[in-house]
Amino acid sequence: MSLLRLAAAFLRRDSRIAVSYRFPFLLGVLSILAALALFYYLGRLISPSAIESHSGFDRGYFAYAVLGLALLQIVQAGLISFSMKMRQEQTTGTFEALMSTPASPSGVILSSVTYDLIRSTVSSLFLIVLAIVVFGLRLDWSPDSLVAATGALAGCLVLFASLGIALAAFSVVFKQVTGLLAMVVTGLALLGGVYFPLDVLPEPLRSLGNILPFTWGLDTIRSALLNGTVDAPRLAGLVGSGLVAMPVALVLFGMALQRARRVGSLAQY
Repeated sequence: MSLLRLAAAFLRRDSRIAVSYRFPFLLGVLSILAALALFYYLGRLISPSAIESHSGFDRGYFAYAVLGLALLQIVQAGLISFSMKMRQEQTTGTFEALMSTPASPSGVILSSVTYDLIRSTVSSLFLIVLAIVVFGLRLDWSPDSLVAATGALAGCLVLFASLGIALAAFSVVFKQVTGLLAMVVTGLALLGGVYFPLDVLPEPLRSLGNILPFTWGLDTIRSALLNGTVDAPRLAGLVGSGLVAMPVALVLFGMALQRARRVGSLAQY
């Protein structure tokens, strides 16, 4: 089975399940509005003089935070969904059967989160649209800015899908990864400059944050959509990191499956 057909099959299954539970969609919209309101009014408390020395605040704190929230939401889905899907298959007793189908394990793991990644991307775009319509967010919509932002978004998706697959491999072997996932997401929010610039962190944390590809992606998107400039070196580094990380993650997942089959723990949860 081709990767596209496999992804379409997972997309049909998960979208039908999601449609049958409609109340979470309303809760999602309300939570987005609440988050936007929180950062909008928080931004009104921050004086321009307090942030003018930091980069990325040309359009105010609200614009800075909205783009950070939008990208974090997509990255969080890439990090968490793979492990959660594998865990769900384990607890329902379908994981061993799924890994025994003619489809390759790499194809299965890549296709299993098609719906989650599409949903998180649409949700993040919806967040930005609400910020524009309801709260008056202003962004740069020039072609160069849109191309750079789209490239950074694609790079982040590939890179953090790779990390998500590596964490899924961990869940195949060790089963429970909830604490590790929470730590990784919180660490990215802290060190990636989602809510505040890295300049305010102490030197060791600032240096660590500056070498994270997530920071490169977020800086590229902010430079493009807030300042109308393209940070080509960071964009290239982000895309290159993703292209290297994906095959490594798939190899790790294959190794985890082999180990689980060898010790007889593939069906355990």
